[in-house]
Formats: sequence, structure tokens, C-alpha cells
Amino acid sequence: MRILISTWSLQVGGGEVLAMNLAAELSRRGHEVFVFNQRASLIDHDLVKRLLPPAVKVLSMADRPVRSFWANKGNALQQRLGRAATFYDQQQQYLAKCLQRYRIELVSSHSTFSDKMCAGVVKKLGIPMVITEHGDYSAFLLDGRNDFSPVLHQAERILTVSNYCKRKLEQAFNDLPPIQTVYNGVVSQPYDGALMRQQLQIPAGAFVFGMVARGIDKKGWRYAIQAFQRLEITPGGRLPYLVLVGGSDYLRQLQAEYGADPRIVFTGQVPNPDFFVAGFDVGLLPSYFRSEALPLAVIEYMASGKPSVATRVGGVPELLEPATGPTGLLVNIDPVEYTPDLVMLTDEMNQYYHDAALYAAHARNARTASAGFTMAACTDQYEQAFQSAVRPAPTV
Repeated sequence: MRILISTWSLQVGGGEVLAMNLAAELSRRGHEVFVFNQRASLIDHDLVKRLLPPAVKVLSMADRPVRSFWANKGNALQQRLGRAATFYDQQQQYLAKCLQRYRIELVSSHSTFSDKMCAGVVKKLGIPMVITEHGDYSAFLLDGRNDFSPVLHQAERILTVSNYCKRKLEQAFNDLPPIQTVYNGVVSQPYDGALMRQQLQIPAGAFVFGMVARGIDKKGWRYAIQAFQRLEITPGGRLPYLVLVGGSDYLRQLQAEYGADPRIVFTGQVPNPDFFVAGFDVGLLPSYFRSEALPLAVIEYMASGKPSVATRVGGVPELLEPATGPTGLLVNIDPVEYTPDLVMLTDEMNQYYHDAALYAAHARNARTASAGFTMAACTDQYEQAFQSAVRPAPTV
């Protein structure tokens, strides 16, 4: 099958990484895969090189730099004059040409902007589209928005990354195309945690809390630091450390505030977060990000056999409370302020630090549960959904 996967950007982010990993796995299975980057300037070339094989062609308006330059200039001028911007029309025209040139049979879209951009084009060309809801539509509904319904109706199928997102859509609309939950998969590379600790000069016997996420405040970085600083340290016991994996201006600001503590380690942006996760004892994600649907970071913790302490947002409870047994501890979100309960976050981190039996049980559960979140299992379901979308409807 000739498949075009459309994304908002090609940078670090759950939806973007899933889209690139999906493209790579589909290509390995013999499909002809193209990735369309809606925001040509938002691209992490090192990340793309690491995740996408050469057989997957990346398309964007960067392929037409002169036209893209003047279109952006015109777009900015139109916006300053209070007129409708037509740059997006140029992108749609280019997308249409790509779909025709490469004889695309199906479009798989992975962001709200991309969904809207693709919807009109695929309708005119008669190409089926499958939309993946990564949490943005659920966040829109929380804000009282439901104006995106016409875009969803252009899809043959809608895939949601968690049952939480599926329920939100089903409660808001009763006439959408078929909706199916397909849990995100991850591609994890095994590393030796001892090497990570050696590189960061962390004692081999330390108890390491760690966090991997996008470098924005709503992922809960500051709360992780504050809870860590409140831990009840056992005299003569394992000394706790906190490793924060990610890069951004916001994280550099936090490093300026807290970097003097030798037990708080900021790694900056890294190409291989799995290397650092291998050296964790516990993964953290005290997120209060409203679009949090099914964070890849928690799945990566599980794949490495690390239990998590994470907030009760989006689909996170589906990861931490599976039928096979708890893989972590959940922290409540304040319903008014919509921020993590810092006292509870500290208490749950203390539980893992002090209760070795609880920690060991949840670590075993995490490793077991991670088998359901491989990229192979995820891609199996995407392939089935794609085949259903392109299959002609039975005649009556």
C-alpha cells in the first residue's frame, strides 16, 4: 500500500514520534511510505535521521523553498491587514500534487492542523483518510469546543490513542465514523543502566528518579523537582538522585534555579533517552498538560521495567492500572487549579523509595504490561484499520 503519514512537525512530541515510528515500521513491512511535514521549519534533523529509514521520503513545502518563502511573506502581510491568509491554500495545492504524483492510496493524519489541512484535499481526490486523535480534540472538548466535527467526518476511521479519548469523542458526538482505540507503541533499545550512572557520575547504589518529556512547564518538571527536594531520606540508606532528560529554554531556566544541587542532574536534549531511562529506578511524569492522552514516556518507563509516578490525567490510568496489576502510582490533579497535588506526589515517591517490596512488585508488572505496547503490536492494528479504510463498502 502507498501511504502518506501527515504530521504537524517532525520534532520531539508523542504524536510526532509515534508517526515517525509507524512510518518506519510500515516501510519495513513492505509498504511505500511518505511523511508530509505540515510545518517545514519545525524539524529535528537528527531525530528524523534516527527514526526514519532512507526508504521513507519526507515531503514538505521546504521542497519548494522559493514558493514557500514568498507564500509565508504574503501570509504574514495578509494577517497584518486583517485578511484571510492564503498560504495554507498553497500547502493544500502542494499536498494534492504529492498525493497524485506518488499515487497515494491512504492518508494517515496525526494532528488537528494536519487533519484540517488534509480533509478538503482527500475529499476532492477520493483518497481515504484515517485520523489519529492524540489528545488535542479531547482537550478542545474540555474547553467547550466542538467546531471540529466536520473534519472528523471526513475520515473513514478515527483511531484514538487511549480509551479516555475514545469516550470523550463518543460522548460529544453520536454520528462519527468508526472509532477504535489503538495504544501507542514504542521502539526501545536496551541499555546498561550502570553505564548511564557512570556517565552522569551517579553512585551505583543511588536510588534514581528520572523524567523524560517535552521541555514545557505543563509536563510538571518543577513539581518533580519540588517533590524530590521534600523526600524523606533514609540515614545511611540509598541516596536519591533526580535525572531530568530534555532540552528547552524552560529547562535551562530550571537548571539555573536548581542546578546547584549535585543530586539534580539536567542532561539537556539527548538523541537516546532510552539510555538514561535504563539508569532510572522510577520514572516520573507529574503532567498537567490538558492534551495528555497516552504519554510515550510512561510506556518507555514500562518497557525498561521501571514503575512510574504520574498524574491522573488523560489515558495515564490505563497505563498505570492495567488488569495485570499496577505498574505505578497515580497522583491527583487539583480540580480547580488543574495542577498536581504536590503533597501526594511527594508521598508516592516516598513509597517507592522506602518500600522495596512494593517497588519490586510494580517493576515486575511494568515489564509484563509493556508487551502490549510494542511498535509491532501497534502497527498490526494500524494495518488492519488502513485495510478497512481502503476496502470498498459491500454492495447491498
